[in-house]
Amino acid sequence: MMSVASTESECNGFGDHDDVFTGKDTELAGEYRDTSSEYRASTPPETGRVGGYSASPLRQKCVKLHNFASGTQSVDALHHNATTCEAPCSDRRCRGSILAPSNRTGSLPRPTTEVLKQATEFIEQYYVHINRANTDAHATRLAEVTACIETTGTYRLTEAELSYGAKLAWRNAPRCIGRIQWSKLQLFDARNVRNTRGMLEAVCKHLLYATNKGNIRSAITVFPPRTDGQHDYRVWNTTLIKYAGYEQEDGTIIGDPASVEFTKICLKLGWRGPGGRFDILPLILQANGEDPEWFDIPEECAMEVKLSHPEFDWFAEFGLRWYAVPAVSNMMLDVGGLEFTACPFNGWYMSTEIGARNLCDTYRYNLMETTATKMGLDTTSNMTLWKDKALVETNLAVLHSFQKAQVTITDHHSASESFITHMRNEQATRGGCPADWVWIVPPMSGSVCPVFHQEMLYYSLKPSYEYQEPAWKTHLWRNRPVDSGQVTSKKTFKEVAEAVRFVARLMIRALSKRFKATILYATETGRSKNYAERIHRMFSTAFNAKLLCMDEYDVANLEHEALLLVVASTFGNGDPPDNGLSFARYIMEKAKEEQRKMDSIVRRNSEIDCESTSEHLSCEKFCDQPVRIAPRKILRMNSVTSMDEPTYMLSNVRYAVFGLGSSAYPNFCAFGHAVDELLETLGAERLLEIGEGDELGGQEIAFKKWAQETFKVACENFCIGSDVNIDNVTASISMPDAAWSAEKYRVIAADYQANPPDLCRTLSRLHGKAVLPCRFKSRTDLLNSLSRRSTILVKLDTQDQEEFAYEPGDHVAIYPANDKDLVDRILRRIAHEKSPDVVVKVDRHEAKITELGTVRTWVPHDRLPHCSIRYALLHLLDITSTPSPMFLKTLSMHARSPLEQKQLSTLGELLEEHSEQRTTDKGSAVYDEWLYSSFPNLAEILEAFPTLRVPASLLLTLLPLLRPRYYSISSSPQMHPGDVHITVAVVQYKSKASGAIHRGVCSTWLDALSADDIVPAFIRKAPSFHMPKDQSAPMVLVGPGTGIAPFRSFWQQRQYDRYQEAIDQSDADKDGRFGDVTLVFGCRHSKLDNIYKEEKMTAKEEGVLTDVWTAYSREVHLPKTYVQDLLRKNSQKVYETVCGGKGHVYVCGDVTMAAGVRVTIETIIAKHGEMSEEKAKKLIERLKDENRYHEDIFGITLRTAEATEKLRELKQRTEKNDKTAAEELASLRMGYFLRRETVIRHRTVSENPETSVNGSNLNNNGRERKLSDPPPYRSRPLHTY
Repeated sequence: MMSVASTESECNGFGDHDDVFTGKDTELAGEYRDTSSEYRASTPPETGRVGGYSASPLRQKCVKLHNFASGTQSVDALHHNATTCEAPCSDRRCRGSILAPSNRTGSLPRPTTEVLKQATEFIEQYYVHINRANTDAHATRLAEVTACIETTGTYRLTEAELSYGAKLAWRNAPRCIGRIQWSKLQLFDARNVRNTRGMLEAVCKHLLYATNKGNIRSAITVFPPRTDGQHDYRVWNTTLIKYAGYEQEDGTIIGDPASVEFTKICLKLGWRGPGGRFDILPLILQANGEDPEWFDIPEECAMEVKLSHPEFDWFAEFGLRWYAVPAVSNMMLDVGGLEFTACPFNGWYMSTEIGARNLCDTYRYNLMETTATKMGLDTTSNMTLWKDKALVETNLAVLHSFQKAQVTITDHHSASESFITHMRNEQATRGGCPADWVWIVPPMSGSVCPVFHQEMLYYSLKPSYEYQEPAWKTHLWRNRPVDSGQVTSKKTFKEVAEAVRFVARLMIRALSKRFKATILYATETGRSKNYAERIHRMFSTAFNAKLLCMDEYDVANLEHEALLLVVASTFGNGDPPDNGLSFARYIMEKAKEEQRKMDSIVRRNSEIDCESTSEHLSCEKFCDQPVRIAPRKILRMNSVTSMDEPTYMLSNVRYAVFGLGSSAYPNFCAFGHAVDELLETLGAERLLEIGEGDELGGQEIAFKKWAQETFKVACENFCIGSDVNIDNVTASISMPDAAWSAEKYRVIAADYQANPPDLCRTLSRLHGKAVLPCRFKSRTDLLNSLSRRSTILVKLDTQDQEEFAYEPGDHVAIYPANDKDLVDRILRRIAHEKSPDVVVKVDRHEAKITELGTVRTWVPHDRLPHCSIRYALLHLLDITSTPSPMFLKTLSMHARSPLEQKQLSTLGELLEEHSEQRTTDKGSAVYDEWLYSSFPNLAEILEAFPTLRVPASLLLTLLPLLRPRYYSISSSPQMHPGDVHITVAVVQYKSKASGAIHRGVCSTWLDALSADDIVPAFIRKAPSFHMPKDQSAPMVLVGPGTGIAPFRSFWQQRQYDRYQEAIDQSDADKDGRFGDVTLVFGCRHSKLDNIYKEEKMTAKEEGVLTDVWTAYSREVHLPKTYVQDLLRKNSQKVYETVCGGKGHVYVCGDVTMAAGVRVTIETIIAKHGEMSEEKAKKLIERLKDENRYHEDIFGITLRTAEATEKLRELKQRTEKNDKTAAEELASLRMGYFLRRETVIRHRTVSENPETSVNGSNLNNNGRERKLSDPPPYRSRPLHTY
């Protein structure tokens, strides 16, 4: 937390002030801090204490500070800026161990001359900070402040100045170990509050924000400053949340002994506590110098953590607890000559503050001996070290409990390491770091912590946090408490502040002259991460760039960003990827708050409706929002007048978004559009129109153009164009992977020759998922043996693992293994001396900058675990997807034949150029044939170029990870406890060009498993596709082919529910209890692929399914019928279910079918509801918002023959100067053959192709095709095309 000290704490930075020191306390402090060590004895005279205490005769020299652990030395020059005051230290003595030697006593205001002096200094600091020193704006602001002080004796800081001053005071706090987080303090400006009610509201707002459901955020609330000393605002509590201490008649204390005196004050003011050990004290607030009032803290504002031990069950029997937010509330913020006497601030706890000090100090809860006794330790002799053992276990219990409750906390070792890093950063950025060694070293494990071995220099800088006399000692009562005179006590508090530390990700070094650029990504397949890494490399040449996955990003930092770049994939039909969900929810919630604040202000953007009654996060509504480009602005402020005005949360953030998706889906790039619109709603400035990358074509070139333009615009906005060669940097985005070279990586034998024993644990680490083992139980063929296709029911045993809890409608993700024959083909083309079964590790050649210069060394490349190359290709890496153009270019460098080098490189370039429509007719023809008939997998690429020998390091570092395949669960967890059933279409097809057989990775693998084989898997929740909570609500279930998969779980669940209902109630009672369920199913032949036919009949006979409508698209002697036809045929019932009975519609299948069904239902609603099509569409959108229209959509399929024929037709028409054909051809070449407009608006029901089985389809020649599985490579050399 922040740091310095208040009136009751030990010396560990800014925390709650819970530790009372009497006259013996100084001696105690000396006992556990070994100030007599040889380190301290060897400290040079000039490393004494300056500033707030005494000025050394050598003060004007730079002070050398040694780190005895590392042997390094640094120089502090910042102390020349230290303030001076009356010093309790002298040349003969140092009183640095005295708790509060620089207390700000009394309540008299500062002289006007002193206010003006400090105000001038601070205004200069501020304008230096924003790079506007000595500008007209600086001069204007200083003149304004000077005139105000000379007239009134005071002035008002702008909100931005106050925010900067509060952060800088934290940065200057010498007794805070957690200052590495100083720039991330959130200011709540409460200077307009005029009474205690307003103070209470502000404090509660502060606590709610800071608590954040356990994800603690640092914050400060600032109330009006001191004026004449008679109208101060004060929070009488030492910390906002604290436990009471009740002194009994026999002298014993119930509760916290540190709170005895303040508890008596609360009682005299009328508060009546329950008398327990952990009663939260009321807030005592004083406004404008009036008598204080007390208020109970609302329960939701005071989060508490019950303490338990990971091993000792008896520890929980102690009944211990502690509050989550340590918020110091009795200190004064001294900034710019103004004294803010009420400014509660918080961070988060360091475990020793609770475990070592609050619970184990003898003058606090004093639990050390009690704990030791329960542990069975010998407490009769100090030689047994029972105190140390009990102390460690108590601290372990605190850490365990906070982590279990998911409440932010840090340990003293991490805090110490962060402070050492902070010192290095500070010395690099401003030449020094004030620090009090006596306070910084934690209260336990002293010499084990790195701060123990670091010399420090203690001095005072402004702005600062200062101690104050307790409010009850200085307050002039208007109306004294009924049963007391002036509140006094025999015991006095020592001015202490216990520091709570913040621990951040440590920076390697300070980059003081660069603006920050944060690149965030969200991905399901890894493609977005790859693009984000390339963006990171580009922006690192000019910015202080960092790369994070969205779920790793601390959203509390969002408002502090300067430049934010987002690369976001869209999962399914508009959902965020799993690792982007928390970020999406956060910005959507913040957008709602922002809209409520700005209701009366006309925004330049149309309002975005973020309100929804559904728990599901839908991004679909953002797809049709028109894109608006904010005027480009250079980061120069001509005046400071706008700083007094209210600002948006992200007013200082510039951003750009690149979205990835498939135009086959109607909600193309929905998540990218959602992030783009929400950031603008929050006030951020859009640098560039959102980029869209379509996986059906043109994605690479779209990304390149967006990245290059974004970089140029960012450099322009941040005025750094002259510092970097923009053209060279932007050109590098098209170069082969700059992060890889043969010299940069090596593959060597690992010390331990064994592959990872636990595949699931390995996959969990690689993918950031909790992957667990299932056991394969059985496989059942669902199709007639005469069918040329194969669909199977797979049953998995979850082994009763809690992590596999699911509901009907959820998905199971399965990690398959690659085909062994395919792996062997690749292994034969790898240039590696050792056997592919030797366990290897990958090292990276890294250059490190040290004080001795640049040192190059081999460091572990931890992308993959130590394993054999065969193991990696079989289980961890994707070897079936089409190689990217960048990968092909990298491969070209390893072909020994110049001709093959050129062919591979040219092929990669053709990919890009074709997408950009810059190819010749010949190049276009090459690309077209490559695209539509010869997509290669890795083995076929390697075999097509005989001289190509690929280093193992290239494959192990650049191949994408093998991603999970998602399947809708086809079973009810109640009817089949411990089981997961899935319906799988086994994909197999023949390449048109070569005739090679290709198989689906996961479906083929599942089809070949034997009983008890391990299946790595995890559950992916699908809350938008769950059954209605109201079981009486009717449902229409539309699922042709394997789209029926989730509906099997629906009717099984309903069978179970009805069975349970029959047990509990009579038949008469249960009539009407369950709503009608209508299943609309589609297949090709009634006798070949009408899967689950018997189960459906049984469910209908039992009344579980009210109706089963089946459409046959290839039935002999019958016209082709699709599910849309059946919906139209029964349109009256569909309308009554949707609009009359508040029913639900569920659609599962490929995107083409889903779009057709949606259009059909819109038409039905328009007809029977007698409304326009536009109103019908809005009604469907409202149903989706109400979570009554549900879609579970998988990929569309492109038939090779159909696409090729379409292409040739368009090219022939283009040659005849047909402009319409030219436009269609351009769309086709950009990957928009099936655009979302085409899918939604132009495809008629009769044109709708037979829906695929789990993404597969039969082309005109009877071969299956699945979009995610590429067809084989060419059957002849590239130059023959």
